[in-house]
Amino acid sequence: MLALYNNFELYNPFISVKLIVWAMFIGFVLAALMAVYNKRVIGGFVKDVLAQGCLSEKDAKTLVDLGYGKDWVIKNALRSDTVLRRYVTRVRDEDELPVDTRGWKNRREDIDFSYARFYIPEEKKYGAEVRYARRGTDLIALGTCVLIFAVAAFAALVVIPELITLVDNFITLLSTGR
Repeated sequence: MLALYNNFELYNPFISVKLIVWAMFIGFVLAALMAVYNKRVIGGFVKDVLAQGCLSEKDAKTLVDLGYGKDWVIKNALRSDTVLRRYVTRVRDEDELPVDTRGWKNRREDIDFSYARFYIPEEKKYGAEVRYARRGTDLIALGTCVLIFAVAAFAALVVIPELITLVDNFITLLSTGR
C-alpha cells in the first residue's frame, strides 16, 4: 500500500497494488475469452452463412436451414443492436412493420427466428471474413495468453512496490539535499 511510504500520502484501505494488478489480470483474461468467443462461435456462424452461399436476399436462409435453429447464442447475437448485424442482414417481409428509426439505443426488434431469413450482402462479405477470421484464436493461444498475463501480474506485484520504494527514496534524497 502507498501508506507505507514517506512521500506518498495516498491512502485508501480498499485499493492496493494487488487489487489493481489482479483486476487488470481479470480484465485481460475476460478480453481474451471474448476474442475467442467472437472468432470461434460467431465466426463459425459467419463462415457457415458464407459457405452456404447466402449472399443476397434470394439466397437467404433461416437459422434452421443453416443448422442454428436452437442456438440461443446466435439468436442473441443476431438482435438488431449487435456488431454481427452490421454484416448479417435480415430479409424483411412486406407485411412487416418498419423498424423504429429514431436511433434509440438498446432497442431490439422482435424477430421470429422460425421464419426470419438471413444473408451477408456481397459488399459486406470481405469485412465479415476479415473480422471473424479464426487466425490466432485457438485454445492454445488463449492458454498461452492467460499464462503470460499471470506471469506479468506476479512480476508486477514484485516490481511495482520496488519501483515505488525507489521513487520514494529518490524523492527523500532530493528533499533532504544529500
